Amino acid sequence: MMRTYPYSHAATARKERQIWDVLRAYRQSAQQIANDQWKSLFITGGLEKDGPICPADHVISKRYRQTCQRQVVGVLKSWLSNRKNDFRMLVTHSSLGKDPTENGERLRIQLLFINKHGLWFKDRVVMRKEVIPPEVMRLARHLFRRLMIKHDKPSFRHVGMALDAKVARVDMPNKARSAAFPYWLTLATLNPRKPIHIPLYENPYAQGADGDEKAFVQINVRRGTASGGRPGTLDIARIKEAAPVFSLEGPRPLIVDTLGIDVGLRTLVATSMGELLGRKQISRLAAERQRQGLPVRSRRYDTLVNRLRSFLKNEIGRVLNGLFARVHPAKVVIESLDFRSPDLSRRLNRLVQNFGRTWFRQKLDMLSEQYGFLVEEVHAAYSSQTCKSCGYVAKNNRSSQAKFHCRFCGRKAHADPNGAEVIRQRRSLPEYALWRSKRQVLQATVGRFLKRWSGRLSGMQVDSALRCVVGSNPYFADYHTALWPGSTPTG
Repeated sequence: MMRTYPYSHAATARKERQIWDVLRAYRQSAQQIANDQWKSLFITGGLEKDGPICPADHVISKRYRQTCQRQVVGVLKSWLSNRKNDFRMLVTHSSLGKDPTENGERLRIQLLFINKHGLWFKDRVVMRKEVIPPEVMRLARHLFRRLMIKHDKPSFRHVGMALDAKVARVDMPNKARSAAFPYWLTLATLNPRKPIHIPLYENPYAQGADGDEKAFVQINVRRGTASGGRPGTLDIARIKEAAPVFSLEGPRPLIVDTLGIDVGLRTLVATSMGELLGRKQISRLAAERQRQGLPVRSRRYDTLVNRLRSFLKNEIGRVLNGLFARVHPAKVVIESLDFRSPDLSRRLNRLVQNFGRTWFRQKLDMLSEQYGFLVEEVHAAYSSQTCKSCGYVAKNNRSSQAKFHCRFCGRKAHADPNGAEVIRQRRSLPEYALWRSKRQVLQATVGRFLKRWSGRLSGMQVDSALRCVVGSNPYFADYHTALWPGSTPTG
């Protein structure tokens, strides 16, 4: 498990200009290498991590090109892995996946085989000593191109540099041990045999973290600091490889088998155990940023946005670190993450939503590697309106952001932990998969409720209080006649 730790530096203006020159040339080469890799995928059917690179039009040295190619191929492979998942979902949940005939089953298996091994653009594919027909290969390519149109290919215009020891090395000279800069980064430049030496400050947090130092250095531009064409602040980070705290194979303390998590902006994390973590802090700070005139784009705006991102990142890290230090689940079930708040403007909501969702998932993935739990994401539709005890779903179950009062069984609770428990209950249920529509999720929720209570509901009197509760609910309109033949909905 790799962890990145930033180190403040004291590079002079001249050295920063040299780093910027390298970074611009690196990004240009990364885009050219990516284009060559796409050609390789379309022509040969695969990517070439260690393939030859034509030196033409590349300003950076051969060592830099090798490092850059490995980074580019890693990004492209990650993108292709996501498209494999999309391809599998497309085949499985299309009409083809519902074809029970032998030909339909055979076609489905052939498409999934092509997708599993990434052979969409191969001219000839053999499966079980039998050549897959050309028309199936054409269908696979058509489906994959359809996904490529829907999802933008990775852009390397703003990529950071992930450098190995061939071009970047961090040393701790003996003479500098008692000085202000205990570390020095030696970085190759565009001028052959003329590296620069950049002093780095000590990072006590990184030094105290468990793990082995890796011979890798990351150089990137801090977000929110570039405005009006001016360059942003350069960030330098080192990497440590830490061993997981627990593994799936080895023993670990189990406080809960499955933990449900409900995520929001007002209450950052609510768990199915009833905990409310990070409550209201983000919303208050975000509202304060909006009162300071954030909609006007300027360097001050960018600085405030960067502070908001930093606060959100720190708060997510603090809350999740504290949660999993206490609770060691085997599985974590989360909803589709939503950090929007009615208190914020549309622009600020979009900014917080995109960053918060990305960082929350990244942090959760890191902790899953560290503590050895599995993560399952389920559909969040109507989870805030569903009672965890009886399963009744109604819009008026949630009277406010914090209050939940079930109109069927009368249960009262805080709305966020109730929603987290509902999310936990949806684990491993196919009707709550992410690809389902909101209407399908509502039908599944109503159907599960009726399956549990229909025997009691059908025997109720017409003027029964419970009959009125269910009968006046528009979510149950399609089922009203089946429950009470000859009657009309109330309310």
